Amino acid sequence: MENIITIIAKYSLVILKKLIYLVILYLTYSPVKEFLVNSLKKVLRKNKTDELIISFLIPTLTSFLIIFYFFNAIEILGLELSSFVALLASVGIGVGLALKGNFSDIAGGIQILLTKPFKKGDFITACGSEGVVQRITFLCTLLYTADNRKVIIPNGKLSTSVVTTVTANPERRADFVFFAEKNSSVDKVKDTLLDVVNSHPSVLKDRGVFVRFSKETESALEFIVRVWTLKENFRDLSADIQEEVKKNFDREGINFPYQSYDVKIK
Repeated sequence: MENIITIIAKYSLVILKKLIYLVILYLTYSPVKEFLVNSLKKVLRKNKTDELIISFLIPTLTSFLIIFYFFNAIEILGLELSSFVALLASVGIGVGLALKGNFSDIAGGIQILLTKPFKKGDFITACGSEGVVQRITFLCTLLYTADNRKVIIPNGKLSTSVVTTVTANPERRADFVFFAEKNSSVDKVKDTLLDVVNSHPSVLKDRGVFVRFSKETESALEFIVRVWTLKENFRDLSADIQEEVKKNFDREGINFPYQSYDVKIK
């Protein structure tokens, strides 16, 4: 009886010790994670690292930390680590075959971070979608569209697609095509268009203003307008120019052509 009590006491102490270690492991995870993540962010931002790289490295650090704590828990429980690793390896092969597409996404994410075709906050068009880049994860890149929809593009697909970074440069050119009735005065239309673009404060006059008569169609005169502006003013400028052209055409008596149809009655 005494031997049984001794054995129970012995194993109870062992189990209690393991439980205490596991509790300590559990309680230290969050503060350790927070400390490491904040330290990494501080170092990376001090070195002016791109926010996309930061958003990619933080989950990577978290994943490694989880693996570290997981194997520590296995060791505390007294399980055979080598056997457990072998089991994980065999399971990993099956999972890897099932998720082989995800590995191409991870590789694509790394490629995007290395080549840096865009950065956080850039407006891009790719894979039939367009929006502002928010962050890049292991598997995908997140965009937000102009109407605040979230678009998720797999990194593997994105890394092999044509990507247009609309806001890559500080300045953008706005192109317009305007039509006037065929009997309109070319000089009058050009002067009116020049007045509109030259009076807009967001037009970069030092980059030059292009206003030209392009061609005469069957029912109208076509004019091309090209102006430069800062990328943050592009959308407002585009809307303003079109609105002001309409107002100035009305004031100057310049009419837009109306589409006509030939109707045959039999």
